[in-house]
Amino acid sequence: MTSDQQGAPVPPSSGPGGPGAPKSSGRWPLVAAGAAVLAVVLGLLATALSLRALDQANDARDIARAAGAGRPEGPPAGTGEPTNESTTPAPEQTGAESPSGPTPAGSGEPSLSQQTRYTDKYVGEELTLRAGCDSYVDIDLDKPEVRVSDGEELRFTARCGGNSSYFNLTRGTKGSQVDSASLGAADCYDRIDKGPIGPDINVPARKGVAICVKTSLGDAQERGDTWKMALLQVTDVGDDGTVVVTVRAWDIPL
Repeated sequence: MTSDQQGAPVPPSSGPGGPGAPKSSGRWPLVAAGAAVLAVVLGLLATALSLRALDQANDARDIARAAGAGRPEGPPAGTGEPTNESTTPAPEQTGAESPSGPTPAGSGEPSLSQQTRYTDKYVGEELTLRAGCDSYVDIDLDKPEVRVSDGEELRFTARCGGNSSYFNLTRGTKGSQVDSASLGAADCYDRIDKGPIGPDINVPARKGVAICVKTSLGDAQERGDTWKMALLQVTDVGDDGTVVVTVRAWDIPL
């Protein structure tokens, strides 16, 4: 081996620690560029999601406004604030005496009492009742008069062959069979209130029989007439079945 051969330098190794290693540093710019692009994409995606959420919130607000448009305005529940609705206070119970005149009753008619002031309509009117066997006539206590048309206050039905003729109340009329023809209007009201008879009750048309009758308020108002209390008494019964009655009536105040 010559001296020139011995002194020649050894070429550097191309291994990991050699001069070829710095060449790998060229990859980092590519990685950084990729990360920047990914960040931009994520930012755009986040912006799109935010805009979508804002649109949904606006839609929900519009729906809520539309649903609440038909509701009356008022304070939120539980706030204790008064509403805009006005209420009328209930009348105080003072315990004062009720007025003597009629007051509304549950039946639709004014209620009456012993203090009600009646006025005479007529006194001692005499009517003669005649009808064929099992036929009837009606008594109009507003006049008074006997009529053959329906719809009056009291009906008289004639019977033959030893059977007693009888009276019936008609629709809307109230009455009571009483034991005296000298009663006043307030007494008739009391008897009707405590012992009324129905339209299906036959009151025999015998001499001395007396009936208190309260006319129909609705019928009187339709005719533009006064509401009445009447007292009818049978004063005579003929052999031929003819019945004579005497009637008195009072106007009932409204």
